[in-house]
Amino acid sequence: MKASATAKKTKPAVKPRPAGLEPVPVRLVPIDDIDPSPRNRTARNIDELVASVREHGIQQPIKVRPKGSRFEIVYGERRYRAAKLAGLKEVPATVEDLTDEEAHELRIVENACREDPHPVEEAEAYEALLAMKDGRGRPLHTADTLAKLVGRSPQYVYSRLKLTALGPAMRDAFWKGELTTTTAFLVARAVPPALQDEALSELRKELEDLEEGEPFPADDLAYLVEQRYLTRLDRAQFSTDDAKLVPEAGACTKCPKRTGNQPRLFSDDTAADTCTDLVCFRKKVAAHHERLASEVRAKGGTVLTEQQSNAVFHGGRQLPWNSNYVELDAVCFDDSERRTLRRLLGDLCPTPTLATDAGGTPRALVGKAEALAALAAAGVEFVGRRDSGVSTQDDDPDAEDGEAPAPRAPPADPAAARAAAELRRATIANILSAVVAAAQARPPDDSTFARLVFDAMVHGGYHDAVADAVKRRGLEREKGFSPEAALTAHARELDGGALRALVLELAVGRGAYFAWSSRYSDRLTAAAAAYAVDIGAVEKATADELAQRRAERGARKSKKTPPGN
Repeated sequence: MKASATAKKTKPAVKPRPAGLEPVPVRLVPIDDIDPSPRNRTARNIDELVASVREHGIQQPIKVRPKGSRFEIVYGERRYRAAKLAGLKEVPATVEDLTDEEAHELRIVENACREDPHPVEEAEAYEALLAMKDGRGRPLHTADTLAKLVGRSPQYVYSRLKLTALGPAMRDAFWKGELTTTTAFLVARAVPPALQDEALSELRKELEDLEEGEPFPADDLAYLVEQRYLTRLDRAQFSTDDAKLVPEAGACTKCPKRTGNQPRLFSDDTAADTCTDLVCFRKKVAAHHERLASEVRAKGGTVLTEQQSNAVFHGGRQLPWNSNYVELDAVCFDDSERRTLRRLLGDLCPTPTLATDAGGTPRALVGKAEALAALAAAGVEFVGRRDSGVSTQDDDPDAEDGEAPAPRAPPADPAAARAAAELRRATIANILSAVVAAAQARPPDDSTFARLVFDAMVHGGYHDAVADAVKRRGLEREKGFSPEAALTAHARELDGGALRALVLELAVGRGAYFAWSSRYSDRLTAAAAAYAVDIGAVEKATADELAQRRAERGARKSKKTPPGN
């Protein structure tokens, strides 16, 4: 009896691992002699598999290895658990004498290559393979060698590995079906883990009309990610090759989170100079702001608070046309060399004031009167730029030392101020429409057109003008497409005068809404004069049109209001 008991506990007989491609024979192993591996994951969604095993049995053998007098599962734990729940006494298995490293690698490869694994499981399997090291601590695999091992393309492996960047909430949404493989990849490659919970909440809020269990539409998700979590480095406030701004992050130009440095993850039309780590980008913006503030304070200048900045910019991104300030680093359009005010003034530049516009961009400002005085001292004079009505801090008896001068007081009647602003905006739009109509009728060799286009476009940076033109022309923009894409598609349908008119619309429209000391910008008034557009007549017609609209709105509102209210 003792001998018999001892015999049962001896290590099971196992043939040596076959060489080459020779198959490992399948045998039936008692289910009670098998133990799960501590490295295996908890089985998911096993109910359907149990039902299948009861009806059809185990169709694919599991793999086990000897472990003392018992067997340990290498892979196939879901089949093993389903067999136990189905009441089977034995399971088909291939038995190999494997080291821990061999068993671990086989387990991962099988999980990655089995039929229809969940992409997250596949990604985790690839990640585990890359983490494996030899006896000297060197990696056993690279992404490229891993691709050969699992029979996939390197591009496929890279995209799957990126899914490991999904945080717990996003992974849960992926398992539930809110994310598809495509949308999960879009999130993983562009939204830092620290912001993914926020992004998921935004997605659910934006797409709350979806049926339960319906995945987020790829176009909608891509557009949200692009607009809120990808940042264009070519438009950054700071120098992207400055490795000292945030030392632990280094220079953006060499960063692996720059799209141009990740061609296998961003093989689509995403701009190459785009940052995929908004958290890091925000740190650099904050560091840049602090650096500028320190420089201004060192020169004896003032750094405005958020409230003071908001008052100066009137809650916008540009100084109002009647502001007491001018920007030091803005291009001076009346200078033939298109220099900034800072360059024009040189050593005579007044002490700057640092403010932040509504978009978060720091702006170096000087008082308009101070700037004009400094220009005169430097021997620089621009015709029509003398504004005797400019007020400075000295003109404001309530301003304390170091406090931002109060901007010019708006009209006493807020309704009148809003009406005046509305009239100006609508008049600008109508002037542009009139200029465009006149330009379209001109001959192809019209020198006025070429001169205006060159004079405006030489400065570059037309994103806002493009978005404005798309809106003004009533163009439809598909979800996920930028204004540039919409206008480009529209432009392909134009030729001759219509196309030239569109180019002129962008050229003149870029700065049309911003003027320094006049009601309408020089660029807009120059274009209107060149094409014989009567600004006064357009403004009057616009005022009449707006008055009629307000009257119609008032009439509709009065009809909806019950008597006595």
